[in-house]
Amino acid sequence: MKVIVIGAGLAGLTAARALAQQRIAVTMLDARARLGGRVWTMRGEFIDGQHAELGGEFIDADQEAIRRLCDELRLPLVRVLRSGFTHRFRGEDGEHHVSRTRPWAELERLSAPLLRQYRAVDGDNEAASVREMATWSVREWLRRQDASREQHAMADALRGFFLADPEELSVLALVAQLAHGSPAQAETYRIDGGADRLIEALARDAASRVLLNHRVTAIAQATDRVTVTAHDEHGHQQQLEADAAVVALPASTLRCLSITPALPEEQWRAIGALKYGCATKAVVQTPRDPFRGRARAFATDTPLGAFWDATEGQPESRARQSSSAKRFVLNFLAGGAASRTLRARLDRGAQAVLSDLCWLGMAGAPVDAMKAVTWEDDAFARGGYAYIDPGFDPALLTKIARPAGRLVFAGEHTSEHWQGYMNGAVETALRAVRELGRTVHSP
Repeated sequence: MKVIVIGAGLAGLTAARALAQQRIAVTMLDARARLGGRVWTMRGEFIDGQHAELGGEFIDADQEAIRRLCDELRLPLVRVLRSGFTHRFRGEDGEHHVSRTRPWAELERLSAPLLRQYRAVDGDNEAASVREMATWSVREWLRRQDASREQHAMADALRGFFLADPEELSVLALVAQLAHGSPAQAETYRIDGGADRLIEALARDAASRVLLNHRVTAIAQATDRVTVTAHDEHGHQQQLEADAAVVALPASTLRCLSITPALPEEQWRAIGALKYGCATKAVVQTPRDPFRGRARAFATDTPLGAFWDATEGQPESRARQSSSAKRFVLNFLAGGAASRTLRARLDRGAQAVLSDLCWLGMAGAPVDAMKAVTWEDDAFARGGYAYIDPGFDPALLTKIARPAGRLVFAGEHTSEHWQGYMNGAVETALRAVRELGRTVHSP
C-alpha cells in the first residue's frame, strides 16, 4: 500500500510516522523548504545557544495525545509559567489593573446562562441552543449583559489566546473553553530543548520520501487510486499516484485546491467558511530580566497582546553562571487587530516594542537578537490557527474531517476539542490514519 501525505507540519509528520509503523510506504509533500509547518523553532541567531519559538509552543497537562507521543519519542517536557498568565487591563478608573483569575471568573459569570445551555446538551454542536449561541459574538453578548468597560477590556486581553477580537469571535468559543476549564488554572509545559526536537524525531521515525518545495494544486480520485498534482520550486509539474492520501493542510490553503470529484457540499462549505486568526509572534533576547520577581506571563488589552518569559527550558552554559551574563528570551503574541499594530512596531525595531513595557522597566533595554513572523502573511498558513466566528455553523465542525473516498483529513482545525493546539494536530493525525485503514480496506 502507498499513501501520499500532503503537508509536512506536525499533523502530517505524525500521520507519516503512524503509517510507517504499519510498514506502509509514504511520500510526503510540502510547499515549504522546511518541515514543521506552524511549528517553527529558530536557532543560530541567539546568544548562548538559546532558541525562539515562532510557532506552536505550549502543551497542557491534559493534552494526552501529544504527551504520549513525546513519551514514545523520549522527549522530556519541562514545566513552565507556573503562575500562569496574569491579565493586565484598563479598569473603570482609567488605570491598569492586573489579575490572574479575575477576568476568566468575570467572563464565566457573564456567560453563566450560556454555560448552562451548553452543559445541558453536553456541548453538542448540532444542538439548536448551541447553534443559536454561536451566532453571537463575544462583544455582542457582553453588551447584552450590560458589561462594564473594564469587562470589555478583559475580553480584549484574550486576543492572544483566541487570535480574534471580541467582535470577530463567536461567544461559543468562549463558552466551550470555560466549560472545559479556565486556562488560568492550566499546567503548562514545553518540549525540553525546543519544539523542533519533536519535528526532527517524527521525521526520523517516519522514514518517508519527502518532497519539499512542492506545492500541491490538485487532487483527483479514481475508484482504485489517488493522483496528486504538485509544482516544484522551478514551476515544473509532477503527478504522483498512491492508494490513498492524508490531507494535512490548514483549511485556509486546502480551499484553494482543485479536488475531483468534489467534496460533499457541506464539507466544502465548512472548509471554506472556517476563519484563521491574525497572529504576529515576536521573540526578543535581552540581558535584562523584564519580570524580576513578578508574574512571568501577561495577557494585555494593548496592541502588544500577550507576552511571556520563554527562558525556561532554554540551554544553560558556563557563560550564564553569573546573573549578569544570563540572557532572557521574551515572546510576544498579538492576535486579531493587535497583529497589525505589533507588526508596525517591529518595523521600527525591538526598542519600539520594549518601550511599551516601560511599566516593567524595559524601555531602552539592550537587545541581543530579535525574530518575528506574521502568520497571516505566510502563503502556506494564511493565519495563526482556526477559530469560530459568529458566521460559522458549529454543526459543520464534524463535517470538516469527514473521510471522502480515499482521502482523509488531519490538522488542528479538524479537532473538535483541541482546535488551535498542537495536541489537535497530533490527535487528528492518529484519527485520520485509523480512518484511512477502514476506508481503503472496506468492501
